[in-house]
Amino acid sequence: MGRVVLVSDVQTPLGEELARRYLAEGARVAVTRSNQQSRESPMVSESDGLLLTDWNRRSPISTRNVLLSVANHFGRIDEAVVVHCPTVEASLLSETTYESIERAVDVWLKGTLFLVKGLLEALAPQGRLALVHYTPQDAGTSLPPLEATLRGAFKALAQSLMDTGGPRGLPVHGIESFSTPARDFAGFIVETLIARGEKPSGKWLRFQPRSGLLAPLRSLMGS
Repeated sequence: MGRVVLVSDVQTPLGEELARRYLAEGARVAVTRSNQQSRESPMVSESDGLLLTDWNRRSPISTRNVLLSVANHFGRIDEAVVVHCPTVEASLLSETTYESIERAVDVWLKGTLFLVKGLLEALAPQGRLALVHYTPQDAGTSLPPLEATLRGAFKALAQSLMDTGGPRGLPVHGIESFSTPARDFAGFIVETLIARGEKPSGKWLRFQPRSGLLAPLRSLMGS
């Protein structure tokens, strides 16, 4: 039987590509679909090796139900990939409503903390956790204040967990990329996690876009 992998946010291009790649590798895959970002996808129908779970990011009860559903269906979780690619209104902070700020914090900060906490408790003894920061635009592009805050908080969480390690020595990996196709980045994530196995990670692993004569030099780069 293949390993059991949980991938968050299958409704996003990166989440969908990750699910496809893991299934192609022979893994059994559980995916979350957030009701804050619904997107029709031809691959999100359940099959023998794929479990689809709806996740309300704002609810700790919903998060626990997701993890229980995976445990009941597959028996365990060996690996988890939490995708962070927040979608919020692009506006100056002075023009952003209080309601928008509250909603963004509930969805993208509280929701991520709920899921990561649950995964640290639920992952199998030999499991591993990957926190993936994905920015479709170029790294040099200035982000709106609210989005910048959400992304900065996620990176701080990932770095803290990489520095301290998960419970029982659980490996925690931080992986990020800017302005790369979701399909290429998904392949990099899966290949990287397979190659690293249970090795601990203290640095960010970055996927660099392929270009020109440097295409063969796609590599891991620490921060």
